[in-house]
Amino acid sequence: MHRTGSGDRARELEEGLYRKLIQAFHDGRLVIYRLRSPQQTPCALGESHEVNGAWQSATLIYGPWDTNQEHTHVTTWRELPGQAFRPDTPPDVQSAPSQNLEVRVDDLPVLGTLHRGPETWQLGVAVEDHKILVTGRGAIGNLALETVDDIVPLIDARRAHIENYRRQR
Repeated sequence: MHRTGSGDRARELEEGLYRKLIQAFHDGRLVIYRLRSPQQTPCALGESHEVNGAWQSATLIYGPWDTNQEHTHVTTWRELPGQAFRPDTPPDVQSAPSQNLEVRVDDLPVLGTLHRGPETWQLGVAVEDHKILVTGRGAIGNLALETVDDIVPLIDARRAHIENYRRQR
């Protein structure tokens, strides 16, 4: 959630969401994967989705939030009953040829599918009941993934990004 122009109420809603995310993460109801060796920094929680009290997805953003610049997004999601969630896919990779690619996820080899468009690329892998989509613009780099062990720094980075955005407006 990112709202401008509504002041204190928006901040209250954001902080309430952060508390829910932290609790769900600590309870094991929210699993998030990240790049082990990212090329871009910082890394921040970009967005998350809750459906009927169940956490469905979370996206981490590496580098700038402007998708016209070099960046990487890592979305972790799981299918929920009655839902057909699909993360955003850049138009130039939707019809791009695919190749199988073995990546490491928590040090285990996992077969994924890589699509390379003229400007962007996308890797999809499945780990148990979670799916991971890594999308980026620019060099692909090391695609090894690992489970996030602490969500608080990701939320703090999001807070900093939003606060900076508000100051610039």
